[in-house]
Amino acid sequence: MNLNQLRAFYITAMELNFSKAAERLFVSQPAVSLHIKHLEELLKVKLFNKAGNKIYLTEPGHILLDYAKKIFELENQAETALKELSELKKGSIHIGTTKTYARYLMPGFISRFHSRFPNISITLNEGSSLEMIQSLFSLHNELAIVAHTEYPKTINTIEFSEEEIIFIASPEHKICKKEQVTLDDIAKTPIIMREEGSGTRMAVMNLFHERGLTPTILYEASNLDFIKELLISGEGVSFMVRPVVQREINDGLLKEIKIKDIRLVMHSKIAFLSNKTLSRPAKAFIDILLSKQ
Repeated sequence: MNLNQLRAFYITAMELNFSKAAERLFVSQPAVSLHIKHLEELLKVKLFNKAGNKIYLTEPGHILLDYAKKIFELENQAETALKELSELKKGSIHIGTTKTYARYLMPGFISRFHSRFPNISITLNEGSSLEMIQSLFSLHNELAIVAHTEYPKTINTIEFSEEEIIFIASPEHKICKKEQVTLDDIAKTPIIMREEGSGTRMAVMNLFHERGLTPTILYEASNLDFIKELLISGEGVSFMVRPVVQREINDGLLKEIKIKDIRLVMHSKIAFLSNKTLSRPAKAFIDILLSKQ
């Protein structure tokens, strides 16, 4: 069924007047009559009857009008929804990020985004950097803010930030007796390590590997609060990005220990699929992330 023919029928049926229908459609009256004639031939029914100068809907005409109303109401709804989406008045976005960023960094960015686009909903998912990259391929997330690593060629990335990774322990731990330690000292000390796939873990393990050392891993955990509680109780040492433990350091619960001749940093990136066009909300969120300064 031709949509132009259906529209000509719909407007004519609403007006019950060919001339008024032609005016609303910005076409000639014969063009409206021709559209309806072709539609009647296609459907093999008569849609209008004439009585003098007036026209009336036939029974098939009434049935078709009911369906035409629904069709054009849906058309209007679709246009409105797409317009609101293009103007960022409506929409949603799914973002994946690390547990560290989800707790210590993203709330501020999400708050700024919602202050500008209050009707765009955000779903924030958290996990390891590796898990969040995988979530892009499953289409569970549209964006991922993760630690730098070797990405598949089908992933596009944008530089986001650089975080300092520091070596920490309880002030009562024996390693804190030294003002400065070497990586060899740390390799001999039981370490509480982040989980597989964590950006912090990748950076730390790469550092040990470059120096030909193997760390002594006491525990592996993904829960940041759990790791901090273990450290505060004197269980082992660990590496964390500075914002995660700065409060505990300020309160004297944990202590940063300098590593001789080493400054460890973790670079993070905004990642997304290269073969998928980003939605308007996703592009707007990237703008918020990159305007953080």
